[in-house]
Amino acid sequence: MGTLENHLQKFLAKEERVWPRFKCSYYTECHDSRGNLWTCRIIDISYRGVGIVSSAALRAGEILSIADPKIKATVVWMAEGRAGLRICN
Repeated sequence: MGTLENHLQKFLAKEERVWPRFKCSYYTECHDSRGNLWTCRIIDISYRGVGIVSSAALRAGEILSIADPKIKATVVWMAEGRAGLRICN
């Protein structure tokens, strides 16, 4: 197996995403089921998920509504003001 194939195989083992992520920097409003409303910044988006930066205290499993683009998403992880969201179908 060639060097490029080894590199690609290691990369694919680490990166389990099926859909590509697109980097962006887009401010939008977000609210939770308790009615709290705040501004967040979308930093990447894919077919199945969204990465955001937010000062809100989020919890894994919490469902958020994002104003634009108009989507509902579940918080999957949070770390240091960032969060990964899975878009609800």
